[in-house]
Amino acid sequence: MKALAIISNILIPGVGSFIIGQVGQGIAQILIWGLGFMLTVFTLGFFGVIGIPLMVGAWIWGLITAFGAQPQTINVNLNANGSSAH
Repeated sequence: MKALAIISNILIPGVGSFIIGQVGQGIAQILIWGLGFMLTVFTLGFFGVIGIPLMVGAWIWGLITAFGAQPQTINVNLNANGSSAH
């Protein structure tokens, strides 16, 4: 699972974080990478000075998260009638 998370984060920053259960970090990585991408592409590279470091930073953060984090399990308990327990 960890290898899949690392490979996923190489291709798309943040996706590997979802795979290992780090949902909050995954969302932040995707948002930061997307902001950097928009700054670079939609301003014809004018704000690439800001956008490219944001994209690289989110990519490195995703790799570090996937490589160093322990996978977290998510447990869901269901009652006999199918509703979730509190």
